Order: sequence, then C-alpha cells, then structure tokens
Amino acid sequence: MTYRQHFAASWSSFIRECFDSPEHAAMVFGVDASTSRKWWEGSHAPSGFAVGYAFAMNPDAAAHHLAGDA
Repeated sequence: MTYRQHFAASWSSFIRECFDSPEHAAMVFGVDASTSRKWWEGSHAPSGFAVGYAFAMNPDAAAHHLAGDA
C-alpha cells in the first residue's frame, strides 16, 4: 500500500468517526458532496486545507487517525 492509499484510509476512518454522514462532513469542510463521499469511502484524501482544519477542530481524533498517535 502506498502512503497515499494509507492516508486516504486513515482520513476515511477520521471522517467516519467524527461526522454523521458524508453530507455532514461536506458542510463542515465546505466541499461538494462528491468529494466528501470519496473521502468517506476512502478512495480519495484531502489536500492540506482540510487536514489543517481537522487538526484545528478535533486535535485528538486527528492525531489518532492521521498522525498515528493511537
């Protein structure tokens, strides 16, 4: 598994834990529903703005899922 694939899976895990649905995540991050669904499914990962926002909103969950601080 490439790091890119690993990160997409980690992001999906974070999104699923912290948001009720892909639509909820889309609203919070200001992205379209298609982008959020791809995050939810783990087929795509976000760019830096969303990762930074995730750490600002929920640093413990972001660190757990995205930085490997389990």
